[in-house]
Amino acid sequence: MERVYGYCRISTKTQNIERQERNILAAYPSAYIIKETYTGTKTNRKGLDKLLREIKSGDTIVFDSVSRMSRNAAEGIELYMSLMDQNVELVGN
Repeated sequence: MERVYGYCRISTKTQNIERQERNILAAYPSAYIIKETYTGTKTNRKGLDKLLREIKSGDTIVFDSVSRMSRNAAEGIELYMSLMDQNVELVGN
């Protein structure tokens, strides 16, 4: 069965993760939400790593903003290409 995952990430305490979650659930009410907090100084994102191990062909990952997918353009392109090769749909604003 195909699943929809919502990925929410904030880098600092001043950002609001609930807004991201609300926006994703408004469009995808059945999305399984994964939250990462305070990742600004960390390179390891356990939630995203776990999601990438669990994701299957036909699944969808929803980001409130494409900037939440990666830290920089090179990392984002690499992740995007890898997921597209796995037939995973990516949705972001």
